[in-house]
Amino acid sequence: MKKRDTLGMGLMIFAFFLGAGNMIFPPWAGQQAGENLWQALFGFLLTDVGLSLGAILVVLSVGSPDGLTRDLPPSVSRLFWIAIYLVIGPLFAVPRTAVVAWEVGSGPWLQNSGSGWQAVHSGLFFVLVALLCIVPGRLVTVIGKILTPLLVIILAALYVAMLLLPVTTLGPPMGAWQEHALLEGAIQGYQTMDALGALAFGLTITLSIRAYGIKEDRDVMKYGTRAALIAGACLCLVYVGLFYLGAISRELLPTASHGGEILIAMVNHLLGGPGLLLLSLAMVLACLTTAIGVTTSCAHYFQRCWPAISYRCWVALFSLTSMIVANVGLADLLKVSVPVVITLYPLAIVIVFLGATRTRIRLSKRWVHIALLSTLMVSTLSGLSAAELLGPFTDIARHIPLFDRGLGWLLPAATTIIAGGCLDASSRRSLTRKTTEEEMS
Repeated sequence: MKKRDTLGMGLMIFAFFLGAGNMIFPPWAGQQAGENLWQALFGFLLTDVGLSLGAILVVLSVGSPDGLTRDLPPSVSRLFWIAIYLVIGPLFAVPRTAVVAWEVGSGPWLQNSGSGWQAVHSGLFFVLVALLCIVPGRLVTVIGKILTPLLVIILAALYVAMLLLPVTTLGPPMGAWQEHALLEGAIQGYQTMDALGALAFGLTITLSIRAYGIKEDRDVMKYGTRAALIAGACLCLVYVGLFYLGAISRELLPTASHGGEILIAMVNHLLGGPGLLLLSLAMVLACLTTAIGVTTSCAHYFQRCWPAISYRCWVALFSLTSMIVANVGLADLLKVSVPVVITLYPLAIVIVFLGATRTRIRLSKRWVHIALLSTLMVSTLSGLSAAELLGPFTDIARHIPLFDRGLGWLLPAATTIIAGGCLDASSRRSLTRKTTEEEMS
């Protein structure tokens, strides 16, 4: 791959991750952190960018998502990945991109023009998504070399205007951000749940690299790593700017309820009406590129599972399903899909961790199953809590450390992995010693 191709690949990965949610979380966190801006930002980058890039690299190292779950029974592994792809694809994340693109991007300019415009918008949105997904080999050109540079130019205009402002004194941090800004930032980064998308994107990135004629696994890993680092650097730059934008918004909007409100108010303050038009375009582009990346990844995976159905048919099916859900069932579907995402996300993180440390922590299949089962038990409680169905288990859940922060699974997973690693290592040493004694005798 030429350097410009690797750069295009990195920008494509960057665009896959930079959805509307990733532009809304950081300003709110920056405003809450205030003077503790940099500690909060570091925590956010650690869990958002760190987990995402780690997931991509692990998938590249094993060649496909299924390689990460090879220690599980085949039926369980297949069910896990089908659930992951459906939830981050046509049943949750992709329909939401169209809704956000309408509400923040096109809607403010068209909502007074009569009813039905949202349906027209989502129809055009998913037709464009399907068309750009049909030829996956051109994804790098379309997204990495055309759409992403346009998005970057829009964000750069906002940042230049922000930097031209007089130096602003950051206000004091709010609430828990006073004492635990690093932890709060890390929790916000974790709650973006970008690692789920990274697991899905890993397969598309692998296939995109191979489309350049790269055949050796080590070369796929080499170019994939370079592209992932470019994407990570771009994400860090965007998050630095958005965190700072939120931090200086305290005087203008002291009682903001979410990052979207901060973003709109600050863009209007800095750039006026033309700025709001640029923000709308940026949001639509961010949602479009994310929808393309996820739809492509879902179609690739399902085509590998059921080769009789072509990649293009899967793209058309997922695009049509996403359009229907975005128009008629997203609100109700969110009540089901969000708890499912909350349940699956910790499992995905543990699977990524075990894949990354496979050569260092040589867990037997039994301990892998125990670690995932203990994680699933607690993450299921979190999912039930999100669905307000926890019922009699509420008192039990309250005693689990970090449960109220969405990290109740962390201690059980870490405990079982450490215990399993130590016991397996001890067993291997005992077996080696016994074998040596038998050979000597």
